[in-house]
Amino acid sequence: MVKKEKLYYSQTEIANELKVSQATISRLLRFKDIQPVKRDGKTKKYSKEQLKHISFLLSEKKERITENTLNDKLFKELKKEIESLEQDKKDYQDQINQLQEQLRMAQVNLNQSQQLQLEQSKKIKELEAPKQDNDKDETKETTSGDDETDKKSFWERVFGN
Repeated sequence: MVKKEKLYYSQTEIANELKVSQATISRLLRFKDIQPVKRDGKTKKYSKEQLKHISFLLSEKKERITENTLNDKLFKELKKEIESLEQDKKDYQDQINQLQEQLRMAQVNLNQSQQLQLEQSKKIKELEAPKQDNDKDETKETTSGDDETDKKSFWERVFGN
């Protein structure tokens, strides 16, 4: 027995053929304003060409849904990536601020170290200065002492005073 190919389909048969709900078929027929070719009592009948057209509209809808789903997934992934990059940016900015603070502290420490070193060199010069003055005084005394012995008169040298 060879099955006879149908020429007309009801909404229920279209739904079963396309494996979708009857409500989906009803909505599609209403929104696309597809009119039945024939009425069999209360049952509306649609032609084979209309079935193909409905099938095409449903596949197009599925493609749009799939495309929208992919776009939504891509959008969510990109949004997560942006949030991650913003967090990385915030972390890097915090690290930069910490490093700048460390640099400021190092500059303050260097400045203080240089001031201390300058003060130490001044104190060393002050301590060395009197020593040099004492050396000069001793040299003068030695020189002037020799002069005094040379200036003693003959009798002072003989009788030694």
